[in-house]
Amino acid sequence: MTESNTRTCVHCGQDDSQVPLVVFYYQGQEHRICTEHLPVLIHTPAKLTGKLPDMDKINPVDLD
Repeated sequence: MTESNTRTCVHCGQDDSQVPLVVFYYQGQEHRICTEHLPVLIHTPAKLTGKLPDMDKINPVDLD
């Protein structure tokens, strides 16, 4: 099983026995992120650079 397919948060590494995880798909692969770090994916995706490919190129959501 590859790292992106393990049942852990892509940001903090906690598994589904510790926190709720949300499944998402990016660049054809399945990933998971915990509910605590879901806002990182939405608002500051560059913080996931090095954990997911090309995250520095993703534009964050601007709520204004």
